[in-house]
Amino acid sequence: MRWLALGFVLTAASAPIQPGFRLPDDAVPLKYTIELRIDPNKETFEGSADIQIKVVRPASTIWLNGKDLELESVAFGDAGSPARGRIATKELIAIDGAFSPGEYDLRINYRGHLDDKAVVGAYRRKVDGNWYVYTTFTPIEARRAFPCFDEPRFKTPWKISIKVPQGERAFSNAAEIGEEQAKDGEERVNFAETKPLPSELVAFAVGPFDVYEGKPAGEVGTPIRVITPKGHAAEGKAATDGAFILLPRLEEYTGIPYQFGKLDHLAEPEGEFGAVENPGLIVYLARELLILPGAETNSAIHGLRLLEAHEMGHQWFGDLVTQRDWDDVWLSEGFATWISEKVMDQDEKPERAHLSFLEERERIMQIDDSRRSRPVRVEPKDREGTKDIYNRFVYDKGAAILLMLEGWLGEDKFQHGIRAYLNEHLFGNATTADLADALKRASGVDPSAVMHSFLDVAGLPRVNVEVECKATPKIKIRQTGASAIPVCYRGPGIGRSCTVLDGPSKDFDLPEGSSCPAWVEANAGGTGYYRTTWTVAQLAGLSLKDLSPAERLTLAFDLRALDPRSSPADRAAARAMLARLASDAEPEVAAAAQEAGEKTSARGSSR
Repeated sequence: MRWLALGFVLTAASAPIQPGFRLPDDAVPLKYTIELRIDPNKETFEGSADIQIKVVRPASTIWLNGKDLELESVAFGDAGSPARGRIATKELIAIDGAFSPGEYDLRINYRGHLDDKAVVGAYRRKVDGNWYVYTTFTPIEARRAFPCFDEPRFKTPWKISIKVPQGERAFSNAAEIGEEQAKDGEERVNFAETKPLPSELVAFAVGPFDVYEGKPAGEVGTPIRVITPKGHAAEGKAATDGAFILLPRLEEYTGIPYQFGKLDHLAEPEGEFGAVENPGLIVYLARELLILPGAETNSAIHGLRLLEAHEMGHQWFGDLVTQRDWDDVWLSEGFATWISEKVMDQDEKPERAHLSFLEERERIMQIDDSRRSRPVRVEPKDREGTKDIYNRFVYDKGAAILLMLEGWLGEDKFQHGIRAYLNEHLFGNATTADLADALKRASGVDPSAVMHSFLDVAGLPRVNVEVECKATPKIKIRQTGASAIPVCYRGPGIGRSCTVLDGPSKDFDLPEGSSCPAWVEANAGGTGYYRTTWTVAQLAGLSLKDLSPAERLTLAFDLRALDPRSSPADRAAARAMLARLASDAEPEVAAAAQEAGEKTSARGSSR
């Protein structure tokens, strides 16, 4: 391969038209080799990025992302025309020339900044008198650490090495494969090549860290470690214990052993997020990850494990299979939220399944039923738009939609579809349409219209299910607020049935000879993402002892949110039912009903 040294300038009189927020499809990365020289005590670092690039179609410019980087030299290996590199804007690097389809090598030497105030890109913090370097690249900040194609659709292997002063330690996504003595008393830490990753999931850290070694876990004996600031290693034990329990659960559900070699959990003092799911090097705020020996309360352990389950769930949903674009971040965050609740439910009695999940769902349902509602899938148009990618709607409503799909399609068929989705897009990218296709093949039912109705449209639907007791008993279902909504209902003598309402109403005659059911639960299992509207007649025959805890909790939430335009009789019946639920054996149900009573009393006293 021939290497051509390239000149570079800040502006160019004949500069080509710059791309918009997204990079063009003319070129894609095949592999990155990144060499860094980092001293946590200094405000800058040195880097070299060697990028193997495939040019897909003839192009006069290859565009990359780079922000706040100082280019020192650029070299381009090719078999054709000369080229030059330049900084095009604050976030774009251009390689100008005449490129025919083929593979090329690009090498850029540069300097970057280690801000001690920032919480994105590569930054540094002082802990107990020592400086440490951390990274947060989600969603578009990897460009602050190295030139790259900084979008999730560009997944490729990364080979990273870091030179550090003696006495400092370095960590990255992959396992360390050796250290070499370098000049000036430095050490070069080499890491194995990663599986294909998008730039936002690459991570590294440098500093005088301590490490708590946990027990290997899962099908292949994955090493588990917690990486802490110096002197805090003992505080990592609870996290390694949690990972040891959770990893096999995730492997069992997905049917895929953990794929990233090691599983490090890194504690940082400050960050943009509570945690970031970088494969092999998950980063958490220290206050969320570390627990002092002797302070391991049940509440603290549960909160830690729920967070770990979310981030470890990402190792499959988001890391192993990555959303192709930012509008599908719910395929990462919604799935991680959903599966974290699912694996944590294994610590509960079977009849208590979903109770914690439904409490979280209620918070987002209240917002979704207000002017603050927004769709789950939103396409960012610029840097400012990326600030809303990780909205709670993406996490919580996305997870609630998955729970609804699971309840509607059936747990076994849903799991089969999820496993197919993961295996078909292993180490690659996927879209909402890919998920819908996998679920359709697994269940025989096309969920596309339902997914569109809940992912792309804001608002919370309302459902009413009535029984008409005439010569031929009839189930009458009415809904508002959704173009396609799966309603699953059940009752004595009629079993459980599901239907998709793609209009405002549907009527069903019960089988000949059926008796009129005394009651109908309009949200069987409590998994549907909708409010049920209850009337005095519907509540009169309702048998609480025949409802599951999840159904009773959903009932309490629905009655709390009863339409204020309901009749006085319906509102009185709702208050009476809430009074009964306030003494429920399940604390979540009782608390929901009691809170409704307290709100009612507060409203009454304020008049």
